[in-house]
Amino acid sequence: MSSSHRAFFCFGRRSIVAATGDPGHGGVFTDVERSLHTARKRLAGLQRDPVKHARHAMKVLMKFKLLELHAVSHAEWSEWLAGTSYFELIRARFFADASLEALTTDLLAELVAVGAAQSDALGVRNA
Repeated sequence: MSSSHRAFFCFGRRSIVAATGDPGHGGVFTDVERSLHTARKRLAGLQRDPVKHARHAMKVLMKFKLLELHAVSHAEWSEWLAGTSYFELIRARFFADASLEALTTDLLAELVAVGAAQSDALGVRNA
């Protein structure tokens, strides 16, 4: 592992060279070098495309809310979206031509398409 990667695992005066990683989501990995390279590449991609980053940030917030609630009616979901000021800030900055309702409906459809959420007549659920 390179010295720049060792710094990533530096605690005080001691360094830890990790043989495996457990990110808390996804599987445990042993190729730390490759995993750090992939993570840095993804971060660079988000920096290059602020609109993509904004969409991703909104979807992450939506997913965390579904993890918290597990299931919610459409009315309560819409109320939460409208009452969360960060969504409106992102919408106004990056998606001014879209309504918050249209934008979040589109983002929810993306979460459903990748299996991260479910939506039907009863409401929205974590998947």
